[in-house]
Amino acid sequence: MALFLASFSVERAFAQAEVEADAAKILGAMSEYLGSLQRFSVDYDVETDVVSYDGQKLQFASSGEIKVQRPDKLHASRKGAIADLELILDGSALTLYGKKANAFFQLPATTIDQAVDALRNDVGFDAPGADLLSEKPLQHAETDIASGMHVGMAFIDGVEVHHLAFRGKEVDWQLWVTDGEKPLPLKYVITSKWVAASPEYSIEFRNWNTAPTIDNSSFVFTPSKDAKKLETFAVDEIGEIDLAGE
Repeated sequence: MALFLASFSVERAFAQAEVEADAAKILGAMSEYLGSLQRFSVDYDVETDVVSYDGQKLQFASSGEIKVQRPDKLHASRKGAIADLELILDGSALTLYGKKANAFFQLPATTIDQAVDALRNDVGFDAPGADLLSEKPLQHAETDIASGMHVGMAFIDGVEVHHLAFRGKEVDWQLWVTDGEKPLPLKYVITSKWVAASPEYSIEFRNWNTAPTIDNSSFVFTPSKDAKKLETFAVDEIGEIDLAGE
């Protein structure tokens, strides 16, 4: 019943847009199931396109792991050519820790949703895909949807998935969701519509564990003796967090 109600809610939210019923139903079911998980862990790979001033498109890759214990515990790592970061929410504060610089930044946040909003609204860092961590994943999409469709079935790593595609004012985005009673996202691609060469951000998920055993120490940040606490941080031209030279 819960899945049906969630699907109905999304379908109703999309009533003013040209969204196919199948696409709204699958997105709603995924959002409800993922949002209902009290804890989960998943590995991910990210690819971010950057277009240089002379038109060359470069793709930056990074990988990481996410551990979630709703509503107020989060540990995420991300390692790439430039950054080696940890993001930790302990129920009262969100910490961004840059390992290379041994520097960290903190801001108050008591829930995962609040932490994502604080990063976006207070410090200007809008992490693509972060809305998948909220209690109602991707339901924000109703505010910027012009159309949506169920493209068809596909396979990712041998797993059958629904391929969904949506169009908005600023971005187009695609989502691949596993088939069955426990729908989970395996791939999420966001395409910038009004930037030259239409750069994309894509994230692929693997090794979903919907009932992991997570040590509580994962959600505790204990700075080393010589770690530097920052009052602010920068976001570089590829959207990467720059903690004092990370």
